[in-house]
Order: sequence, then structure tokens, then C-alpha cells
Amino acid sequence: MEVHRRKWLMTVSVVLVAVLFLQSAPIIAQTYLPEDEIPRPTALGNSMTKLGRGLSNILFCWAEIPVTFDRKLKDGKPLAYLLAVVPVLGTTKAVMRAGTGIYEVFTFPSSGKNNDYGPILEPEYIF
Repeated sequence: MEVHRRKWLMTVSVVLVAVLFLQSAPIIAQTYLPEDEIPRPTALGNSMTKLGRGLSNILFCWAEIPVTFDRKLKDGKPLAYLLAVVPVLGTTKAVMRAGTGIYEVFTFPSSGKNNDYGPILEPEYIF
């Protein structure tokens, strides 16, 4: 009986010590690097993105006027500013967006040495 009790106490002690050490053991987590998961864009993909961005800027350049009006209205600008300044700002932004779109449509096939496929205007798209 004494031997059985000693074995039982020894087993319980070993289990408790093991549980205590396992709780403080370092946790090994899987690292996630999106660069490893997402394939890099190809030159063709970059040029098609540039073409699409250029066409979008040409087709929707007119939307700069109401978008600028909405942004300035949400900023709390006075009515005189909204009626006098915002149309000029919106028209200027629309002309810039159309010009950038035309430039991107005509230059999308050429890559150049620095592969400049990034957006020229911010935001990249009007919507």
C-alpha cells in the first residue's frame, strides 16, 4: 500500500511539474509575410493597370467638380466659397485628371528604365 501511494504521489508530482513547465514554455507561432504569399505583378499587369487608370481618369475627370464641392462642403466652407472658388478648383482638378489620363493612356506600353507604373495623381482613382 505504501509503495502504491508513493508511485501515485510521484506520478502526480511529475504531471504537476510538467504542467508548470509547459505553461511557461515559449510559444512558436507561424509568421505571415504577405510578400511570400502574393505574387509580384508582372510588367504586363503593371502596364494594364496603368492603361485602366488612364482610361478611368479620362472618363471620370468631370466628377472632380462635384467631388470637390462635396469635400469642401463637408469641411464647413461658407456658401460664397462654395459658389465662387470650388468650381474653379474642381475644373482645375478635372483638367489635371484628364491630362494625366491622356498621358497614362499614351505611355502605358513603354516601360522606361525606372518602370514608372505608379500613379501620378492622388487619389489614384476618382471613386
